[in-house]
Amino acid sequence: MQNFSWWLVFVAFLGHAIPSEVVAQNRSKPKGLDLCIAHYNLENLFDTLNDVKVNDEDFLPQSELAWNSVRYYTKLGKLAKVIAGLNQGNVPDLMGLCEMENEGVLKDLLRQPELRRSPLTYLHCPSNDPRGIDVALLYHKSRFKPIARQNLTVDLPGDTASPTRKILLVSGKIPSGDTLHILVNHWPSRRGGLEKSAPNRYAAARCLRKAVDSLFALYGGPNRCSIIITGDFNDTPQDSSIRLLLGADSTGSRGLYHPFSAINGGSYCFQDRWEWLDQIILSRSLLSSNTSQNHYVIGSAQASKDESMLQQEGKFKGYPYRTYAGNRYLGGPSDHLPVLLRIRCPRCP
Repeated sequence: MQNFSWWLVFVAFLGHAIPSEVVAQNRSKPKGLDLCIAHYNLENLFDTLNDVKVNDEDFLPQSELAWNSVRYYTKLGKLAKVIAGLNQGNVPDLMGLCEMENEGVLKDLLRQPELRRSPLTYLHCPSNDPRGIDVALLYHKSRFKPIARQNLTVDLPGDTASPTRKILLVSGKIPSGDTLHILVNHWPSRRGGLEKSAPNRYAAARCLRKAVDSLFALYGGPNRCSIIITGDFNDTPQDSSIRLLLGADSTGSRGLYHPFSAINGGSYCFQDRWEWLDQIILSRSLLSSNTSQNHYVIGSAQASKDESMLQQEGKFKGYPYRTYAGNRYLGGPSDHLPVLLRIRCPRCP
């Protein structure tokens, strides 16, 4: 984090380097555009090759899960189908991803027939997680132009704590010339119990809040700086990590507005209880009532529940259609549902 302030200055320079005539030209063509923002936990998207640097032994052909090329490419195809239709039959414009083993599986995902000719490309953030699972950002090449990125390290408490996933921070331009800052998260799991594991998510919340405050300081505060946070937080919007430490809620009083905090449903189901573990959080600037500014489309926050993403029979009918239940292969795309919302950009051509 020691170089973070210099990185922010660099982003600010690039933001002010956009010629004024380009911005003026965009303003003269107020066609408008709704940007689809999404997040998806891919549920252990591992390849079938043994990587001696990480603990991927569960996802090898000789493992108890019997993970093989047929199952791998079946999963890739189903994930690609979900992503390809997420935006009313099209791909999303910006999509955070988590729980993939490496950059190679991202390349394989985008090579699937459903995505091969799509306008999506990616930025990948490797981590030191013992299992090798990473985060990434998919983005529409003509609707988001990255200008800077940073991989933020989350330092967990305790001398013996294992490393966790990094937070991917990407700053870029949308067609209007405005800058968006995207932060993709995958916070530490609940393994070991909710209460015992909570300090790890508190550490992630503090790291994320520090990055948000730095962006606010550089870009004129929460009413001017446009931030989108996506992730699997392994906590709900009502938990202390998000509501108190990160400071995201339905009022936006601390600069972060949480559109999922007051709606029913969820992205993950456990023991018949749906929870919003996967979420998208916005800076207060995107809650503007001024329709000439970029703003959140009220009521657009949701989990996508296409039939192909849900189990259609059995004890867990209606649950997310997962790839594995324990060691039993089910063959679904993921045990999480993708979440999404829309940002209206009035000045986007």
